Amino acid sequence: METTEKNKKVRVLVVCADGVATSTVVFVSLREELEKRGIKAEFVQGRVMDVERMTKDGNFDFVVSTAGTSLDVEIPVISGVPFLTGIGREQVFNQILEIINKK
Repeated sequence: METTEKNKKVRVLVVCADGVATSTVVFVSLREELEKRGIKAEFVQGRVMDVERMTKDGNFDFVVSTAGTSLDVEIPVISGVPFLTGIGREQVFNQILEIINKK
């Protein structure tokens, strides 16, 4: 599992209500976790209201959102709240690893 993860580069859209504060905290935390595992990732931050427009071209592998996960998009949407609170963080990160491995 580890070797397949390391060979992949993922594109992640990290969003919050305004595209600045909580998305930055989640972005930094997620980047550190992926780097520890040798997984290359490109991150883009944005506002939750722009998710549909930003993902319509298929440019991202998944979305991490601190402002809800009921978005109408074709890619997985993961809650970023555990990266803010620490509660459920490992479970959410495991979901992300599953998405990466399916890529």
